[in-house]
Amino acid sequence: MTEALPDVWASRDYPVLLAAAQLLDEVRPPITSNAVAARAGLEQGAAVRALLHLGDEHLEIRDSSTYDGADCYVLGITAEGLRASGQWPTPEAAVERLLAALDAQIDSAPEGSPRASRLLAFRDGVVGVSKDLLVEVMGAVISGRIPM
Repeated sequence: MTEALPDVWASRDYPVLLAAAQLLDEVRPPITSNAVAARAGLEQGAAVRALLHLGDEHLEIRDSSTYDGADCYVLGITAEGLRASGQWPTPEAAVERLLAALDAQIDSAPEGSPRASRLLAFRDGVVGVSKDLLVEVMGAVISGRIPM
């Protein structure tokens, strides 16, 4: 039986994805692998390997490798990259945000007020709905299947 390869997602690829997503939000592409490596706190070679790996699904990259070695530029981020980096809300995250927003409103409402009572009743109703149904509804809202 052969040994499994080490997990590079948590140690290399994910930090590089986050660094690239942050840089894409801050500066105009193309973004060099050196800039991504510096932001992720990795050596340039490790960042290039991660970028080439992430280019399959998560990032739009341009390979600029030469005889001197592998290199690439980051041109953009895909929908899957946005989801993985947390920049695109998931239905589960939307449910959590809804509940957190309701909790914040309840905390700021005067205790015993009609507003506090309505908010508590609404939150209890939301929590009483099955989590699967809430996730399905929030997914439909996020994707535009339920118009705003």
